[in-house]
Amino acid sequence: MRLRDLTEFCRRMGISLKAGVDILKVLQNETGAGTQQHRQVMGRVREKIVEGNSLTKAMVSEKKYFPPLLIQMVHASEMSGRLESMFLYMAQYYADLKKSRSEFLGKIAWPVFQLGMAVVIIGVVILIQAIVSPGQDTYDATALGLRGYDGFVRYCIIVTVLFGSLGVVIWGVWKNWFNCHRILMPLVQRIPTIGTALVTLGLSRLSMTLSMLLNAGVEAQRSLKQAFLATGNYYYISGMDRALEVIGKGQSFGDAFDAAEVLPREFVDAVKVGELSGTETESLDHLAEQYRERGQAALSTLATVAGMAIWLSILMILAFIVLRMALQYIGLLTSLT
Repeated sequence: MRLRDLTEFCRRMGISLKAGVDILKVLQNETGAGTQQHRQVMGRVREKIVEGNSLTKAMVSEKKYFPPLLIQMVHASEMSGRLESMFLYMAQYYADLKKSRSEFLGKIAWPVFQLGMAVVIIGVVILIQAIVSPGQDTYDATALGLRGYDGFVRYCIIVTVLFGSLGVVIWGVWKNWFNCHRILMPLVQRIPTIGTALVTLGLSRLSMTLSMLLNAGVEAQRSLKQAFLATGNYYYISGMDRALEVIGKGQSFGDAFDAAEVLPREFVDAVKVGELSGTETESLDHLAEQYRERGQAALSTLATVAGMAIWLSILMILAFIVLRMALQYIGLLTSLT
């Protein structure tokens, strides 16, 4: 589902369920909303529930239509009986995510376009020089040491390999290839802007899920497991087993989070304070909202930083080419004199 559709779907579900409308009636209304695919999916989901399945199982049966995070949150909220609160929370979450993504793309679009144009112009200069002066001993207009048609081909290969490799690396990190999140997340968390966005959004989902389940009286170990899974962060999930072991011994959630060894000290201390004061769920609700707001602010800052980084890359490329051309021109004058 697209972010806009997710936002509207979650908002409609949350408002209807909060008003006391039966879930079958809500899903029936969904069969008349959105795209044709959405209407068909909602019809099948409703049929699954009529057959006695849970909403979670019905959503899972639709393969990749629903995002894993939403399914996980639905699963947790079904155990807590707070579906309406979860859907309203996720509607706000997806709305914020869409806004942040639009701001991010808007801020980096022009720098990315300029970077692409710089790369294309350099290639065009090499190609024009190859057409005008096919020889390899002619003046190097780009100062990159690439002349003739062979130089143009080498330039295209270098650019393709460079940007292709960068794309593969980004995709691999996004998909957690080779369990790389466990190694990279501790390092990324130390980067002020990027780390803040990743950490705070994950902690917001953990806090909200745990609060929902505890309010519903769900058993501690099960609540903690669902809270870790709801983060969608493989690094946090890697500490889940250690936390569950501590909870199994009858210790507090603060001790469990401490034993996980993957959560920020600030968050662990806040949970411990809430437990000491007897306001665990209220503290978790407050933490969820606090971290959500901090995460959105960090994403906005990240977009600005990314745009500046691309601008800096363009300036470095231009400075390198200008310097090389100047040195080449000086060398040419020296040889003539």
